Amino acid sequence: MELMHLMKDIQIQANSLPIIEVKNIHFHSKSITKGDLFIAISGSNQDGHQYIQEAITRGAAVIIGENDSLPLPVPYIRVKDARETLGKMATIYYGNPSRSHKMIGITGTNGKTTTAYMIHHILRFAGHTCSLIGTLGSLINGETYETKSTTPDAITLQKLLCASNDHCVVMEVSSHGIHQKRIEGTKYDYALFTNLSHEHLDYHSNLDEYFKIKSSLFEKLKTNGEAIVNSSCPWGERLIEKLRTKNIPLFTFGHQSDDDLQLLSSKGKAQQIMTLKEQEKLYTIKLPLPGAYNVSNAMASILLARRMGIEFDVIKEGFEGFKGTPGRLEIYKHQSNIDFIIDYAHTPDGLEQCLKAIHELGYRRIIHIFGFRGKRDVLKRKQMIDISDCYSEQVILTLDDLNGVSIEEMIGELDLLSSQCLEGKAIIHADRTEAILYAWENALPGDCLVITGKGPETYQQSFSLPTRTDQETIHYILND
Repeated sequence: MELMHLMKDIQIQANSLPIIEVKNIHFHSKSITKGDLFIAISGSNQDGHQYIQEAITRGAAVIIGENDSLPLPVPYIRVKDARETLGKMATIYYGNPSRSHKMIGITGTNGKTTTAYMIHHILRFAGHTCSLIGTLGSLINGETYETKSTTPDAITLQKLLCASNDHCVVMEVSSHGIHQKRIEGTKYDYALFTNLSHEHLDYHSNLDEYFKIKSSLFEKLKTNGEAIVNSSCPWGERLIEKLRTKNIPLFTFGHQSDDDLQLLSSKGKAQQIMTLKEQEKLYTIKLPLPGAYNVSNAMASILLARRMGIEFDVIKEGFEGFKGTPGRLEIYKHQSNIDFIIDYAHTPDGLEQCLKAIHELGYRRIIHIFGFRGKRDVLKRKQMIDISDCYSEQVILTLDDLNGVSIEEMIGELDLLSSQCLEGKAIIHADRTEAILYAWENALPGDCLVITGKGPETYQQSFSLPTRTDQETIHYILND
C-alpha cells in the first residue's frame, strides 16, 4: 500500500511524503522484513526509537517516530502522536474493518468479560454469527486465538476485525486500550458501560482520570450509534449526564423507574429469577448464576440484545443454556461435599461482590486463597484483605504474578498486612499451588475453598506442583 494513502488523515512534521510502497506495518523491530514500515512507539518500559537502527538493518523502507528528524539511510517521518498514527494506519491498511461489522464495545471496571460472554451467547443463540475479543482471548470465525491483552494492540485488533467474517463483534475495551489508542480508527454501533470502581490507580492518576478515559469510548460511536449504561452505579449516573449533554442516543438499565430496562426483583441463590420491566411490560428470566453482580451483567446483555431487535422469549431461552464464563465464579464440586470456586476478582468491588455471592450460598466455612501482583496498585491491598476478613473464616495469603518483585519483598508485605488486619486469621504460603493444597488438606465437609485473582490465567512463575493454572492445580489435587 502506498505510504501517502496510509497517512492521508495524519498530520506530519514535513512538507511532503516520499513515494513509497509499504509492504507491512510493525512497531516491533524484530518483526520487520524488507519493504516494511517501522513506527517507533514510546512505552513505559522501552522506547521504540532505540530500535530504529535494528529495523533498518532488517529492511525497513520508512521510519515513523516522534523525535526530531534523524540522519537515516531511509525516509524518517516525524509525527506528533505515534500511537494515534499507528491506530489510524492500521485501520486504513486493513480496510477499515469495523465498518463491516455490528460492533459492540464493553467497558467498565468489573463485568466486562462475563457480559461479553453473555452477549456472545445470546447473539449466537438468536442466529447471529459473532466474534469475541477480550481478556480470555479472541474467537474469530469459530477459531480461538490467544491475545496478550484484554484489548489487543492496534495492528492485531484491525487484523482480527479484518479476518472476521462474522456479522457481530463483541469486544472488551480496557482503559489501557483506550489510553494507549489501540482502538484508534475503530467505530462502534453500541458502547456499553458496566460500572467503575477502584482499579489501575498505579496507571491512572486518580478515579476521575480513570473515568474520563473509560467514558471516551462513547466518543467512538458510529453515526446513530447507541450508549448502554448502568444507572445503578454512581459513575454510570455521571456518564449518563455527560452523554445527554452531547445528545448521544442513550439507554439505561438499573433499578430506577425511568430506566429502559428496570430490575423489579431477583430471587434465588445458585440460580436467580429476575423480574424485569421494559416500558409497561413485565418479563421473568432465569439466570443460572449466583450473585447480584451477575444480575447486572445479565441486564446489560438483555438490553443490548433488545436494542438489536431480539425478542424476550429468545433471550429467555438463550439464558437457560448459558454455562458461565471460564474463571468467573467457576465451581468445582467434590464427592466429599467440599467445593472449590475460582474467580478472577482482583479489585475491591469485584472481590466483595464475589465473596458476598458465595457467602449467600450457605457454605459452612469460606476459606479464601489469594495474593497480589508485584508492581501493581498497592492502595487496594489493605482494602481487599479487609473484605476477605469480613466474609472468610480463614485467609490463606499467597503469591500472584511477581512482575519482577522479589519473593522476599512480597512475603514481607503480606506478613505486614496480615498482622495489621487479620489478627491471626491468616496463613501465608509463598507457593500458590501449596497454598491451594494446604486449604484442601485442612478443609471439612461443607467448606468452600475460594481462589481469586488469576481466573484462567497461566502462572508466570513455576511452583512446586506441576501445574500452570489454578484450574490445573485443582484437577491435580483431586486426581481428575
